[in-house]
Amino acid sequence: MNNLRAQETKKDSIKNERETSIKEVTINGKKPLIKNKIDGFIYNIQSDPESKSKSLIEMMKKIPYLAVDNNENILFKGNTNFKILMNGKETQLLNNNAKDVLKSISANTIQSIEVITNPSSKYDAEGVSGIINIITTKKMSDGYNASVNFGTKFPKQEQNAGFSLNIQQKKLGISAYGGGFLRNNPEIEYQNYQRTSSNYLNQKGRTSSKGNGGYFNVNASYEIDSLNLVNVQLGSNFSNNKSEDILDSYFYNQNLLSENNISANNSNNNGNGFETSVNYQIGFKNDKTQLLTLSYRFNNYDYNLTSFSDITNILSNSSNRIEQNNSNQNNENTFQIDFVKNIKKISLETGLKAILRKNNSGYDAIPENVFNSDEFLNKQNIYGAYLSTRFSLLNWNFQTGLRLEGTQTNVNFTSTNSEVDQNYFNLIPNISISKSWKENHSINFGFSQRIKRPGIIRLNPFVNKSNPYFEISGNPYLKSVVNNDLMANYSFNKKINLNIGLSYSFSNKIDLKVSTYDPSTNITKTTYENSSKASRLGLDYYLNYPVNKKLNLSINGNSAMFFISGKVNDVFVENNLFTYYIYLSANYQFENNWNVSSNLEVTSKMPAGLQNTTNSFVGSSFSISKSILNNQLSFSATVSNPFNKFRKSVTETLDTAFYQNNYVRDYYRSFGINVNYKFGKLKSEVKTTKRKINNNDLSN
Repeated sequence: MNNLRAQETKKDSIKNERETSIKEVTINGKKPLIKNKIDGFIYNIQSDPESKSKSLIEMMKKIPYLAVDNNENILFKGNTNFKILMNGKETQLLNNNAKDVLKSISANTIQSIEVITNPSSKYDAEGVSGIINIITTKKMSDGYNASVNFGTKFPKQEQNAGFSLNIQQKKLGISAYGGGFLRNNPEIEYQNYQRTSSNYLNQKGRTSSKGNGGYFNVNASYEIDSLNLVNVQLGSNFSNNKSEDILDSYFYNQNLLSENNISANNSNNNGNGFETSVNYQIGFKNDKTQLLTLSYRFNNYDYNLTSFSDITNILSNSSNRIEQNNSNQNNENTFQIDFVKNIKKISLETGLKAILRKNNSGYDAIPENVFNSDEFLNKQNIYGAYLSTRFSLLNWNFQTGLRLEGTQTNVNFTSTNSEVDQNYFNLIPNISISKSWKENHSINFGFSQRIKRPGIIRLNPFVNKSNPYFEISGNPYLKSVVNNDLMANYSFNKKINLNIGLSYSFSNKIDLKVSTYDPSTNITKTTYENSSKASRLGLDYYLNYPVNKKLNLSINGNSAMFFISGKVNDVFVENNLFTYYIYLSANYQFENNWNVSSNLEVTSKMPAGLQNTTNSFVGSSFSISKSILNNQLSFSATVSNPFNKFRKSVTETLDTAFYQNNYVRDYYRSFGINVNYKFGKLKSEVKTTKRKINNNDLSN
């Protein structure tokens, strides 16, 4: 017994010496920024020193295939139709309020971002451009780690706060994150100008807004035994926004002032959502590669809008008041079965899925004899089955599969007692081919078809008449659109990271905004119609060059030719445009964990639909950051666009019957401060099921 204890004591002593030795080793090497996959790549946020001073949406400007437009909307290969996941799962908050949420998340709390440029058949067919997967967790062992962050910007007042927490205790793992934001935008100016053959309209306005929101998500996994794993997710979010608007309208008929209106508009909108999901993963003793996963997800989101408009006619000295209300309730139930198995050297994945979705919108207006009131009910059931395989042949890697999706849509209108039924099937192919050589070079080819289904915003027939000369509404008769995508990509990853991608995508009968002018009422009506076709031939490029151990340079950008055409009132319209986007970044790391970075951003004129284009702009930013307490606590300060206090955002609309120019004079120069604190220690990963529900089938 004594000998046994002596041996154990000796082993413990050796173990402690090894642990002490490991703690004394300093590793200067960094993980590579980009890791290639057959269907995309992973961008390591933690290896990018700029992550200490930027929000997540700002970091996305640096990532290949991604960009951010002048309204802070993320673009994926020039397209706004894609899906965002968090740790491989869909979260409601990124479906409904992605812009504000991504601005409130500090990049320093994110591990990596996976960009899937050619999603396999296991993913839902929706998401025309691809999928962005934000990964927050890292490998952990028993214990915990956590982080809290706070940021503020001005003169446009933006305050963001967030946290993340990971706990692993034996068989139980918990991962949680949450945050909130406040927005208080000071008054800015805007102008609408419209000209027809016989008259013109000039509107000058001033608007201000403020809002707040919050979100929380928790994911818990329990390993019953080595073959059974249960995962439960709960999440909620809310947002509230208020805006005030004063608009002066001058309408000239044959160069004579015929109408002069002043309207005061106040609007309130709020949304709140809840989601929960359960995943049960079953393993098999005889085959460790074989997995069966049963999943269920419930999702609910309510949105309400109330607006008041007091319109005064100066010429006739008369006034009237308009009140509009729109209430939306959306919920869905999802059931899914996934099965994974290796047959020799072939990896096989297959599954079944059903999404039962219900959207209800009640809208009314006062006075009722002038404005419409109705109740709109949209039921949509989607049934899918897929088969996906991965294998290697002659030193080439292949990923291919098919997905069959059937859609049943029923739309009812209470006031007219009418309904719309749409039933259709889509067989969606997918193939990815890749090859790597000399460990640093890789090339990828891919083809896929994707579906774009219209969401509640595009379908909702509610007519917004807050501006007396413009009416905006959705179209409940919209149909889904199939997009075809061909792509090729080359990457080189060593000291230099180089990525070049060439892609061509095209769609027919795409649902774009269409604006028409009615000369009898002098009102311009805007809605969505399946009357256009669009294609994009694009070159995406990325280069990261570490000049030395302290200085790092990078460039991310794209050049593309858009071909957009369609009919408006039976008149053929074209909107073909060459575009480009360039984001230059320089980062220098000083001694004692000081870091300085600068960025230059150039965006060309861009198409915004069949008849619309937005203006070009140039932006810049400079930031400095400092880390202390062994990199646990970091501070950063940023100034954006120091040379321009304001920027004009211009949208032009060109039609055979009219020309329209809308511009907003918004604050451009801003100052920001961020604080982030990390604590705790974990080394292995909170376990989660390999398969889970991702409803990638819907666009807004």
